[in-house]
Amino acid sequence: MHTRSLYLLRHAKAESATLQSSDEDRALSNRGVDDARKLATKLIKKEIRFDLILTSPAIRAITTAQIISNQLDHKQRFLEVDKKLYQADSTALLAIVRKLHKKIKSVMLVGHNPALEDFVLLIAGESIFMSTCALIELSFEFKDWKHLDKASLVKMRLLN
Repeated sequence: MHTRSLYLLRHAKAESATLQSSDEDRALSNRGVDDARKLATKLIKKEIRFDLILTSPAIRAITTAQIISNQLDHKQRFLEVDKKLYQADSTALLAIVRKLHKKIKSVMLVGHNPALEDFVLLIAGESIFMSTCALIELSFEFKDWKHLDKASLVKMRLLN
């Protein structure tokens, strides 16, 4: 068997919604930028890398993903925007992950609540609270992502 790691990251703190901007266009607050940078520093210290980063098209999610990707010196071609991650539910997240190529051993999804918390409950059977910029690592033993829903969880940990 092969260990695969799925990292779920709730975007960093965003500016409050205004009547002039859409929810999707909300930018990170100063605190959000700082939190994303601090998380990237923790990932570097823990030597955590990703084969792929998938992010929601919301500005706050893309910016969070870019800050982390840049600090990890991650190649931009391994950072993809997936429109399906915005307003996805846990079932949609499962479908996205199950379609990943089996060569990918480590992937990070940058998305939103409540979908991320619901997804953890769906695949790990545990209820967890994810604040902004919270990152959870889920490790499984299987050969192909299409078997995710049948795989047994090896490790689950909150990384911040």
